[in-house]
Amino acid sequence: MGRTPLDSWLAGRMDRDTVPTVSELHGWLLERLKELVDHARHGSPFYRRHLADARGTDITSLEDFARLPIIASEQLRSNPDGLLSVSRDEIERVVTLSSSGTTGEPKRIFHTADDLEATTDFFSWGMANMVEPGGTALVLLPGARPGGVGQLLNAALSRHGSRAVAVGELTDAGAAVDHCLAENATCVVGSPAHVNLLAHAWEARGLPKGAIRSVLLCWDVIPDAVRKSVAERLGCRVFRHWGMIETGLGGAVECSPGSGMHLRETDVYVEIVDPRTGALLPDGEFGDMVVTTPLKMGMPIIRYRTGDVGRILAGECACGSPLRRLDPLVRRRQDSVPLPSGPLALRELNEILYGVPGLADFAARLDEDTLYLTVCGRVARETVLDALKRLPVVAQGLADGSLGVEIENRHAAAPAVPGLEKRRIVIGS
Repeated sequence: MGRTPLDSWLAGRMDRDTVPTVSELHGWLLERLKELVDHARHGSPFYRRHLADARGTDITSLEDFARLPIIASEQLRSNPDGLLSVSRDEIERVVTLSSSGTTGEPKRIFHTADDLEATTDFFSWGMANMVEPGGTALVLLPGARPGGVGQLLNAALSRHGSRAVAVGELTDAGAAVDHCLAENATCVVGSPAHVNLLAHAWEARGLPKGAIRSVLLCWDVIPDAVRKSVAERLGCRVFRHWGMIETGLGGAVECSPGSGMHLRETDVYVEIVDPRTGALLPDGEFGDMVVTTPLKMGMPIIRYRTGDVGRILAGECACGSPLRRLDPLVRRRQDSVPLPSGPLALRELNEILYGVPGLADFAARLDEDTLYLTVCGRVARETVLDALKRLPVVAQGLADGSLGVEIENRHAAAPAVPGLEKRRIVIGS
């Protein structure tokens, strides 16, 4: 079997001529994690206290590393400067990150020039299956800021003779289709909701399937119903990506066989832990995702609980890569709202509603005992309500009168949730 693009990236990142075995990769990771702990303790006031009893020489296995204390988002939010382990002069970009549904100070994430280069390099190899040399990717993400995702993607694709055109977040699906046609784009990159809107608009115009050859879904949780919808309407390959601004964006991406997202393990080391005990869970089991950045020296992230739930897929990918695979169906730990009949989970609502023929997007809000839905697309209210009733918690609430449902159809090409805010079920008016 030939070397895959991601394997070429891995060998280069580890400064090797050959692709490592799984045991060689784990040995290399262990050494980098030990060095990271000592570096962070030496350079960061926070880690000097947080890892007071830890020494790199005491860590003899990945299981030893898993016994180090975990960082919560509150610690990252309250004192980001305390995590800096280099001089401020070495910081190339600062990202201020406000998460939907949270209050208080936003997170501030520091990236060095080396961090940005590492992400660009990963993007260049990770996109190799999606954009052919000379091709164009239309990016429905911000592209104006230096070091932003749009510019990083353009720099990445240019290394293989292709390009990215970042047009910003989708505000009108028809305009996004116009951009695709004007740029002769063969690939689209964007959030699941925005790409799904584009796919519906493409189909509504009667444009040919296969003109867009690939799509990369990223930025937010990726419902399987959206993956299927986009693939069917555009007639293209759909790839999925998981990443976090905290770790420097690119975290995991699907390879050509599409059997899971290969982790960017040299830069984003993922552990799956029991949400109650913090103990490591075996491959195949869902748990809390904890991440570490082995080569991020400016603002090291060491055992950060992401708030996401995921699992590592057992076994080897058909492509033969030693990189572990993350299940694409990552979800947020806090994605449910309470109904009298039980919890309503966003992941369940996503799969039901995005699977409704003609429904391109939706927004959900729970106010007291009424669920308000705003839907976009060519779909009747009765069809949406029938789909909702397939969720037992909604069907029971409607049957016993404890839940009301109000549905409004905008019949619009704009997203139901403006901007790139992460999707959630809003509580209150």
